[in-house]
Amino acid sequence: MRGNTKKFALKSAVAVAATAAMVVPMAACGSGTAGGGKTKISFYSYFKDNQIGEVVKGFEKKNPDITLDVQYGQDPAQYISTLQTRLAGGKPPTIFNLTMDNRTDVMKSGAALDISGEDFLYGIDDTNFALFQQDGKTYGMPVSAWVGAFFYNKDILKKAGYDKFPKTWDEFIEMGKKINSNGSTAFLEDFNTQIAGSFTGLLASYYGEQGKSGDLDADIWSGKSTFTKDWTPVFKRWEAAAKAGVIPQKSVGLSADQVKQEFVSGNLGVMRSGPWDLPDLQKSDIDFGVAPFPAYSKEDGQWINGGPDQGFAIASKASDKEKAAAKKFLAYLNSEEGLEAFTSAAGTLSLSSKYNAEPPAELKDVVDNYFKQNKFYWVNWPKSPTVMSTEGIAQQQKIVQGQISAKDAAKALDAKWATLK
Repeated sequence: MRGNTKKFALKSAVAVAATAAMVVPMAACGSGTAGGGKTKISFYSYFKDNQIGEVVKGFEKKNPDITLDVQYGQDPAQYISTLQTRLAGGKPPTIFNLTMDNRTDVMKSGAALDISGEDFLYGIDDTNFALFQQDGKTYGMPVSAWVGAFFYNKDILKKAGYDKFPKTWDEFIEMGKKINSNGSTAFLEDFNTQIAGSFTGLLASYYGEQGKSGDLDADIWSGKSTFTKDWTPVFKRWEAAAKAGVIPQKSVGLSADQVKQEFVSGNLGVMRSGPWDLPDLQKSDIDFGVAPFPAYSKEDGQWINGGPDQGFAIASKASDKEKAAAKKFLAYLNSEEGLEAFTSAAGTLSLSSKYNAEPPAELKDVVDNYFKQNKFYWVNWPKSPTVMSTEGIAQQQKIVQGQISAKDAAKALDAKWATLK
């Protein structure tokens, strides 16, 4: 992805999800004036060191008068919890990330600085800021987008009699049963930290076949519809895969890394993944392909997961000197050099016109024919996202374990939604 080749710009409105790594003791983090007259600012990053570390190094090299004290979240849930504790304690990091699960609460709390109209936002289409705006003000800067799809082992599919990936959900279930009968595991994904990507792709296809576009769940958010009405048919179709053993009970409790290890070991036919796993897959001996999610019913109704990555925010309580240094970091991040370093390492796609990389060859089809055609979706809870995400995870786990019906899962979501303000 490096180099000055011809590139494309991603200018669509997008919508959500992601990763993290090691945690360092919070007591070590601080902001202020470092030795030698340097300005020291803290950065609590949702992204891993191997994703954004080169950006930090490049920034400090170009700005020798600024020192970045960087710490990395361990996982999405831990990141949100630790950040909330620091914000509530009045000792926020100078720079932090607004995630899809904490953005609403953080923006409401006043902890993030209003960065509306700042020069460093230039090059990012206005539509991409929607998730990080409130009351007409902008609090986060997304610089990249992600896509999620089905990655499949071509040899395992061929053994089951398939040269091409199925285009409908029913066909996917039939293929999965054949793979299982051959002694391999048909499908696994991590739906223990987020709503299942396979479900979201199926939901988008269902809405698409009804002619909906934009925020596909807008009728639920506005109160015009309910989860029971709109999600039950999709939960039933997803549940059918669980009953057939294609979504196995052993999925419950598996992490994304565990799923990936099953895939690279050659035991797994299909997993839901994205560009973040490409480096490991490319190093493996697996002959793999990438496909959009099977459609709800129509062969031309396939969709993928996708959305903006986490937004970068500045603490409103930072000093003027710290804010100025933080703005310099965001400006560097949204530069050709910063964007190339970040998107190349993180396996994401640039949202800025300042650097528009060619997608990896393995993802070219899903990017060109789905992402660029606005056939991507991710459930983006507009209120209490942590609460709703937790509830959604619990209900889909119960479906896979055979503890509740599809309709009961949707009713539970309606009940939880009704309790939230």
